[in-house]
Amino acid sequence: MARVTLFWRGDAAYLNWREGGQRFRPSIGKLGKREAEEIRAAKEAELTHGVRILARLPTVRAYLRWYLDWYEAEHPTTAGKARSEVKRFIQKFGHRPIDTLRPMEIEGYKRDRLIGDKAAPETVGKEIRRLQAAFRRGVEWKELDMNPMEATKAPRGVRSVAVRFYDRAAMRKLYRANPDRAPLWLFLAHTGLRRGEVVRLRKSAVVNGRLQVESEPDETGAGRTKSGRWREVPLNRYARWALRRLPDPITSVHMDTVSNWFRNDAAKAKIGGSLHRLRHTFCAHMVIGGVPLRRVQILAGHADYATTEKYYAHLTPEGDDGAVRKLRF
Repeated sequence: MARVTLFWRGDAAYLNWREGGQRFRPSIGKLGKREAEEIRAAKEAELTHGVRILARLPTVRAYLRWYLDWYEAEHPTTAGKARSEVKRFIQKFGHRPIDTLRPMEIEGYKRDRLIGDKAAPETVGKEIRRLQAAFRRGVEWKELDMNPMEATKAPRGVRSVAVRFYDRAAMRKLYRANPDRAPLWLFLAHTGLRRGEVVRLRKSAVVNGRLQVESEPDETGAGRTKSGRWREVPLNRYARWALRRLPDPITSVHMDTVSNWFRNDAAKAKIGGSLHRLRHTFCAHMVIGGVPLRRVQILAGHADYATTEKYYAHLTPEGDDGAVRKLRF
C-alpha cells in the first residue's frame, strides 16, 4: 500500500509520497485539519488502487506556488522572471480549483491583458506559454488530470527587429571586462554553440580539429542540440587557443548560470546584450565574410534554412544594394 503523509508550512497543507522512485510534495492549500486529512486519505487510496478518487484539483495559487518553488530550484537565475509572468494570472484565478477554469474565461483574461492593460502581444504570449508549461508539467507529474491552458493560443507580436551582433571592438571590451572568463566567450563566439550545448561539453568531443556537437538525450529525453541532430564545427585558431585554456568539461554549472555570468560581464564591458548574441556574432561574421547561407545553416545547426535566411541574408557581401544594381530594364 502506498503511504501518503501530511505536513504543514504555516497555514498551508502539503502531501508527501513517493511514486516511481520520485518524491512528490504538492500543496493542497490553506485547509482545516479535517479536510486536509480527507484529501490525504483519498490520495493514498488513489495511489494504492490506481483510480483517481479526488474530484477536486488544487487551487491555481497552491499549484503555481509549488511549481515556482520547483522552478527556482532548477532555474535559479530566471525564477524571478517566471514569477512575474504568472503573477497576474494568480491574482485573477488564484482562489479557483484548477478544474473549474473554463476556456472562455482564459480567453477573456488574454483579451483583458491585450486590450484593457494594453500589454504587448509579445508580453502576453510569454505569460501564456509560461502557464502552459507550468500546467503541462503538472500533467507529466500526474498531479493534474488536465491542462486548463491546452486550448489557449498564445499571441505573437508583429514586431520584427534586425539581428544584433558584436563587432571586434565590442568583443575586445568583453574580454577585458573579465579576463578569467574571456576564453569561454571567445570559444562560444568562434563556434556558435548554444548555452545548453556548451554545458558539460568535454574536450574529447574535438576530433581531428573539428568539434562534434552531439545530441545525446538528457534525463528528460531531450537532446543537447535544439534541432535534435548532431553537427561538426571546425575549430579555427582562436577557438583552439581558447580551448587550451578552458577546463574539462568546459563548464559544469547550470546553463542559467552561464547566462548570468555573461550578463554581468557584458554590463561591465558596457556592450549590452545576452549570451545568445555571441551565437549571432558567429553567424553574422561568417555571412559578412562571404560564407554561403546554406553553409552557415549547417555550422550553426539551424533546423530550417528559413531561420538562417531570416536573420542573416541582408548581411551577404552584395546585400540589397548589389542585388538591385544587377537590374537591367
